[in-house]
Amino acid sequence: MPRIRLSNWYGDKAPGDEIDVDDATLKGLRRDGRVAEVVETSSYDNGGVLEPGPSVATNEAGQPETVESPAPSPEARKRR
Repeated sequence: MPRIRLSNWYGDKAPGDEIDVDDATLKGLRRDGRVAEVVETSSYDNGGVLEPGPSVATNEAGQPETVESPAPSPEARKRR
């Protein structure tokens, strides 16, 4: 479970308090601007530390993949 430090009141918890929350609650509190910082995150897969994943898709050689969008069909161009 993630442990967070609050930036605003959350129920009876004051700003600056650290609380344990589940992932869904963390998402909602971040959306509402109530999370000052995530103090600790845990994961069952890697011994308790959640590591950030890659933000860009990479191929086997570690190079960023380029994704080309297909060209629109002539029928789609006519509809516009």
